[in-house]
Amino acid sequence: MSAQHRGWILATAVVLYAATVATIAAQAPVRTVWDGVYSATQAERGRSQYATSCARCHGGSLEGGMGRSLVGTSFWNKWREQSVGDLLDYVSKNMPMGQTSQTTLSAPVYADIVAFLLNSNELPAGPLDLSATAGTDAHIVPKGGSTGELPATTLARVVGCLGPQTTDRSWTLAKASKPERVKSIDGGGSGAAEGGDRQFVLKFVLQPLAPLVGQQVAVVGILLGDGGADGINVSTVTALAQKCP
Repeated sequence: MSAQHRGWILATAVVLYAATVATIAAQAPVRTVWDGVYSATQAERGRSQYATSCARCHGGSLEGGMGRSLVGTSFWNKWREQSVGDLLDYVSKNMPMGQTSQTTLSAPVYADIVAFLLNSNELPAGPLDLSATAGTDAHIVPKGGSTGELPATTLARVVGCLGPQTTDRSWTLAKASKPERVKSIDGGGSGAAEGGDRQFVLKFVLQPLAPLVGQQVAVVGILLGDGGADGINVSTVTALAQKCP
């Protein structure tokens, strides 16, 4: 067998191996909060730690006060379609409110508090504690599974073609992309981007849009309805390309 032939066989084997690994990965079930990502004992620890560090703002029963409610619709609207890691990271970086080097908590305590939050939202416990390296990959989705749509009130970005203003003074975005979550209203970006087959009604627009009609734009705003089904409460509109694809 020639060296060239051996090289060809080796290259083919590598490609087949990579394709097999990718197929297995794609078929692997996505872990969710319904698989049990914290322990019952940990949630009990988190209960007392929550009472000490969080109840003053979020209420003794997580019902909200100076801070938002952490249970029920408020929890699901904020965290659905994100991961437990996202939740743990946010709590660790932002709580207690007005966090300083003197008030910040330890990593295990933050994990215990998040375990208590999950437990308070009737998500099942598992055999292991949640930590920065265990359980954070789980997706926060309803029991029936993910809808694939970001929930109402999510700050999101979409890209599409801006149409003229309608008779009710709203604007329409056509050939638009699926909403993607962003962390600030500065997430518009620049340069042409890929759109899609969706259409959105743009509401409560404060900036002049007439000069952008017919152009591809990025819109950042609050989704009205899951996936923006009832429109987008617009924060910013940024021109990406002078002509729509």
